[in-house]
Amino acid sequence: MASYDDEDEAEGIVCATYTHARRHPMVLGHIGGWTPPFQLSIPQLAVVIVTVYVEAQTYKWWGHFIPRLAGLLLGVIIPCGLAWAVRSARVEGRSLARTALAYLMMAWTPRQGVVGGRAWKHSKPGRPGLAKVYVAPARPIADEGRR
Repeated sequence: MASYDDEDEAEGIVCATYTHARRHPMVLGHIGGWTPPFQLSIPQLAVVIVTVYVEAQTYKWWGHFIPRLAGLLLGVIIPCGLAWAVRSARVEGRSLARTALAYLMMAWTPRQGVVGGRAWKHSKPGRPGLAKVYVAPARPIADEGRR
């Protein structure tokens, strides 16, 4: 049996682990040569952009009810708060992007299912009064062996 006190065997085993890549989402480090002061994942960036756009489009309806400084604070606090909430949000164990993709695929798939790569459809039942049945004329049966 070999001893582990030898210098050759004490170096250890060289291996790679990919736990960090599976545990942490892809984050944006550089955007057009500019580095943000904090890291954002793609769903967080999408939430910030959509929230700022919705706030800008609806400001004319709610902006005159509050002072301008409060409106500016809400314009910053709401997107940041939603981005913070999205950073670890999970729906049925999936990230938000995968959940959205799953719901889009579910909405796109035919309700009756797919058979052979095509949407399955019920065959329309025929109406019995409209079906034509053709019957051959009766032929006399030969009585050759009946005597």
